[in-house]
Amino acid sequence: MLFISIMIAVLAVYLIQQQLLSKYTIDKVAYNVRLSSEEVFAGEDIFMFEEISNYGNLPIPTAKVDTALPDGLYFRLITVKRGGKQQLTAYDAAAPQDSKSDTYRKNIRSVFVLHGRQRIKRRWRVTCRKRGVYNPGSVMIIVNDLLGFNAESKRLDIIPDKFNRIVVLPRAIDLDLHFTCSRYHSGDVTVLRSLLTDPLRIAGTRDYISGDPLNRINWKSTAAHGRLMVNVEEYTERHHFNIILNMKSRDIEPDPEIPSIADRVELCITVAASLLDGVSNENIPVRLFINAPFDPEVPEFSGVTLSSDDDVGSKIMRTPQYEGKRDMINALRLLAALQLRYSCPLEHMLDHIVNNPSWYAENGSLIFISSYFSERMAVFHNMMARRGIKVIFYITSTNQNTDIPGNVEVYFRAYE
Repeated sequence: MLFISIMIAVLAVYLIQQQLLSKYTIDKVAYNVRLSSEEVFAGEDIFMFEEISNYGNLPIPTAKVDTALPDGLYFRLITVKRGGKQQLTAYDAAAPQDSKSDTYRKNIRSVFVLHGRQRIKRRWRVTCRKRGVYNPGSVMIIVNDLLGFNAESKRLDIIPDKFNRIVVLPRAIDLDLHFTCSRYHSGDVTVLRSLLTDPLRIAGTRDYISGDPLNRINWKSTAAHGRLMVNVEEYTERHHFNIILNMKSRDIEPDPEIPSIADRVELCITVAASLLDGVSNENIPVRLFINAPFDPEVPEFSGVTLSSDDDVGSKIMRTPQYEGKRDMINALRLLAALQLRYSCPLEHMLDHIVNNPSWYAENGSLIFISSYFSERMAVFHNMMARRGIKVIFYITSTNQNTDIPGNVEVYFRAYE
């Protein structure tokens, strides 16, 4: 009889503490995250400050917090040798270089012992490997009871704000080292030639074609020939152009919105960032056109509009003109915020550009960035050339069995 009474008392204590656990402990736990920077370039590190608080009066013997970072961000940990044993810990720059090695992880489980009314802070070093806009999101917290038999879990959402939001900008690369021109079969690396025509340097005249700027009409030559003639202008070294960015990864995609080869599209964005970086010191205005979804609520899309109101133009992003270093950082922010999605097929965008050349190439030159080169793009090149618009292609795949017409200038990725 005594044994039964003891068992009943133990069970009653267990049930009471279990009730207290679910009502007065886990609901009193709060979790928050702050980041050391609001904006960095891809490849740089930041610090993440993790804070867990127990606002209740009861202690929490064990609180486990599972933190998962978004794709593109990694915890940077080190394996330190201490006393002949290896220990994985938070990054410590003061540790001897010969005693540690870096380890990168997407997930971390932290274990805390929280007293009543206690707050614990920890610091993690995070590597930002990939461009994008990131928030920590949420964490899973698991609280054990006093006897360690049962556990209560709860997902805690982190309210996004400017202190836990990070914009990772795409980092520019040396295009001369990573791309080679299709016109040079020997594989020699070539540099980008000038794209801007100079109206003060006239190389000759030709017949007027619909879409030619009216300011290029040569009235003396028109009177002599009895038909409209326009100036053929030589090229200068100022690289004046607009950029067309294709978000599709190949000609035929299995998904109507998501590119199947993400790395190639990411490299397209990197190429666009590199071109913008190359002209940022020259104060040359550059505009981007992108077949990507447009969300006016995204802060990085400030100033962006749709190309036009029709069915195709309403699916193409048109940026303001970026000029100089101050504007170029806004362009990089836009590229960082792009989703890996495409809003319309490339063929529709090409037709829209051909039908509205002055809207897309008001300065007479385009750089087209794409993951692939197709026969349709070669036709597009020739149609734009007949309108006096120069088009150069940057393709982020290698030149494998691709037949490029001799009059088309294509820069392929030099190696995989």
